[in-house]
Amino acid sequence: MRAATPRLLGAAVVAGALAVCLVACSDDSAQSDGTTSASPGQSVATDTSAAPPSKTDSPVSQNSNAPAVPGPSLPPATSIPESKLLPALGGTRCDTVNGPDGTLHVVILGDGSIDCAVAMPIAKAYSPMIATGKTQQVQGWDCGPSQTRGVLSRCTMGADTIAFSIE
Repeated sequence: MRAATPRLLGAAVVAGALAVCLVACSDDSAQSDGTTSASPGQSVATDTSAAPPSKTDSPVSQNSNAPAVPGPSLPPATSIPESKLLPALGGTRCDTVNGPDGTLHVVILGDGSIDCAVAMPIAKAYSPMIATGKTQQVQGWDCGPSQTRGVLSRCTMGADTIAFSIE
């Protein structure tokens, strides 16, 4: 039993030293964030010179006589430069479908023999495949990317063409 006594005594000494250190550290009035703490009955003076600037210190309120400068004169937002206009597609306009980057207009090009009732089921079946950028077979139609300006993709069968326009 005597062999265990020095170990217990050593542990008690370490615990006591730790307790003294914690008590001594907690009595410091300066904290790491620059604020001060006070014990009950103590008053603490605070330094307001490092306070953040108030809203009244902003440059706008300091010089209220600054002249207002008008912005640039821009054309109306509805005007589009001629170079950016898409060509008008001749043909029958049907409904819209969801494309890879938004809504696409379904247009039957030329003097084909189909109408929107035939074109829209094909358009709805093909529109999720447009993003692949590959030629696809959809209900007997050859569908794929288009080289026509303003037409993202198209489906053709004989003389009939269904275009997917971004306009």
